[in-house]
Amino acid sequence: MRAKRIVCLLLLLVLLVASAIQAIPASAAESGLTNVARGCSYTSSTPYTTDADKNPGTYRDKKGNELTDGVKGSSLIGPEWYAFYGAQSYTVTVDLGSVKSNLARVAGEFCEKTDYSINLPSKVTVSVSNDGSSFKDVGNLQDTTKAGEYYHAYQLDLPEGTSARYVRLTIGTGGGMFVFLSEVEVFSGYISDLSFRTDDVYTESDGTIRGVVSNTKVSDFLAMLNTTSGVTIRNSEGNVKTSGFIATGDVVEKRQASGNPLRWTVVVLGDLTGDGKVDGVDYMYLKRFVLETYGLSGAPLKAADVISNGKADAIDYMYLKRHVLGTYNIYQKKEEVVKDGRGDVTSEFKNMDTTDSIKTLTSHPMTLKRTADGTYMVSCEVYGGTLTLNLGRTGWGTFNLGRWQLTDKDGVQTFVTGGTDWEYVYRVAPSASAGVVWSGGNHANEKMRSLKFYNGKTGAEITLSVGQSATIDNLKIVEETSLYWDPAGDDGKYNYAESYKYCEAVRTYTIVGPQIRLAVDYNYLKDAYYDLSYTCMFPIEKKYGLYCAFLDGKENLLSVIETLKTGKADYSGAMYKGNAAERCIMWGYDGREKYKFDVRVLTPATSCDNFKNPDKTFFWDMNTGTNKLYFSKWGNKDKVAAGSRIHTECQWTFYE
Repeated sequence: MRAKRIVCLLLLLVLLVASAIQAIPASAAESGLTNVARGCSYTSSTPYTTDADKNPGTYRDKKGNELTDGVKGSSLIGPEWYAFYGAQSYTVTVDLGSVKSNLARVAGEFCEKTDYSINLPSKVTVSVSNDGSSFKDVGNLQDTTKAGEYYHAYQLDLPEGTSARYVRLTIGTGGGMFVFLSEVEVFSGYISDLSFRTDDVYTESDGTIRGVVSNTKVSDFLAMLNTTSGVTIRNSEGNVKTSGFIATGDVVEKRQASGNPLRWTVVVLGDLTGDGKVDGVDYMYLKRFVLETYGLSGAPLKAADVISNGKADAIDYMYLKRHVLGTYNIYQKKEEVVKDGRGDVTSEFKNMDTTDSIKTLTSHPMTLKRTADGTYMVSCEVYGGTLTLNLGRTGWGTFNLGRWQLTDKDGVQTFVTGGTDWEYVYRVAPSASAGVVWSGGNHANEKMRSLKFYNGKTGAEITLSVGQSATIDNLKIVEETSLYWDPAGDDGKYNYAESYKYCEAVRTYTIVGPQIRLAVDYNYLKDAYYDLSYTCMFPIEKKYGLYCAFLDGKENLLSVIETLKTGKADYSGAMYKGNAAERCIMWGYDGREKYKFDVRVLTPATSCDNFKNPDKTFFWDMNTGTNKLYFSKWGNKDKVAAGSRIHTECQWTFYE
């Protein structure tokens, strides 16, 4: 982490403490800014959940000022988030109450959790208006947070002199199902910090600006700034500089509300002479410095440290000379070479032992605990560690398989995070010409009728209060649900009208230690036409499931797929389809190869055998951290007639 960021974090901590004592907002104390949007009214696209009787704690605009109440994200999924869903773009228009002058910055906080299909927006355009009808675009919010974090602070520093009563954000979908926004802020005042649109250029704690390359024009440098409001550039002699190249020794000033500017000194790597260029004169001076016949200090000395190891010596001279001669680039980033994501690697595993060694388990000591009102956990000792499986309640009431992880001598191994479904999911329509809707799994349009737990050996029912546990060797869970095709059902409104119900399902889970089996009995009440049907799935973290081997019903190896170690955040990764497989084996990389997963359908005729369905069994490079296996049965508007009774079974086994 750059020193700049460490100092910023320490400064923020000090300011937060000061704010608690003096009741002064940290942003105001830091840069003379006031959030004029705090508590203001707004109009916006409809949030994901609007009905207070459904999901009363999350997603919805429960107070009517969710986006301007000053409360930012404190949990991945909680009431502070305003969830947008199901469109290509969304809008939020904040009414500041009157025309506000000297607007300096617009900010918003977004959430990223791609395995929950919560993606960052593709683009956030800011526009302003005095009358609420005629809007002018003033720029786009930029993500100021490093990749890999859940909460992302977006901001745009506005052109000097901006005034408006209405500020609108137009938010593009991020490729997932949701965009989560917790707060919209509009600041007036003076911005005393200096920030850039690119991470390549940054301020350091020693008062320098780093990352500028040689031959950068002053105009291009100014374009890198989030705002040029109050910015003045001076050369090393103190004269204002408006053209030419940005050079080592130049000083960038930023006006403060007090009138006394902050100052940073530019360091252009390799530019020892202070002309903004790197040539033979620069490496000649560095050579003389190494030979101790010439002195360097201040910004030129820092520019001489071309390998950035805190000193200037003969190695820096060698690289600088090679740069001037054109055989090396001191500004070139060292990119990591990615050697994965090759797709079909069957030839490497053609001698793989595909003999079926997975047995149907009937007994294994386990503990079932009701951990909360909506969560159960099954735990057992296996392979030198503790294996846990969560069964969690969805927002619409059904209970689905969730997080699956092992705690062993190597730490916590999370195989499945619980962010997406295992059991089944369908896209179904009431007729061949009607539009299809999602149904089942984590896509709603399903209602639970009953849920019961049994000792699988004795048949005795198990009932637990929150915090209670039971010890068993074989766990049986029976969950009765109804499936619907309400066109609005997967947006959180859940219309369970009888006219929308097309099927009743009974799920029977059998959990025995490291093995989970699921049998589903479907009773069709109406004709159903399928656009797609996933009868069994398995979402697996890439580190444990980089590879997937497809096997047919006779244990023949069909193919082996290798996906990317880090997939695409926009869900556009490859889908390796068309495998006539009834069983798949998955494993990982970098020392995790011992953790293996066997997933199979036990009823191929009703689970995946359909020559008209081109998808068949496939493995999806789903997102940045997760792959997902699918067994697919119906498609192309295949019809399942009313009165049909269909039985499917599948099995997931963890083994070493």
